[in-house]
Amino acid sequence: MTERQQLRQVCGWNRQLAGENCSLRAELCRAKTEIEELKVANANLWVERDAADLLLGEAMDRLLSGSER
Repeated sequence: MTERQQLRQVCGWNRQLAGENCSLRAELCRAKTEIEELKVANANLWVERDAADLLLGEAMDRLLSGSER
């Protein structure tokens, strides 16, 4: 293989790696976005769970004390 052919081969590999790198960066960006969305959803679920716990506690207290609202 001549030096010129080797250079073309290396350039081809470089283009291929650059393309794969671009694809991986895009995938990483999508994953980061999804992670952030999941963090927000998780935080919302915690708030809803805490509110449900509070309401359940109040309802149980009312039942145990025998009073109604």
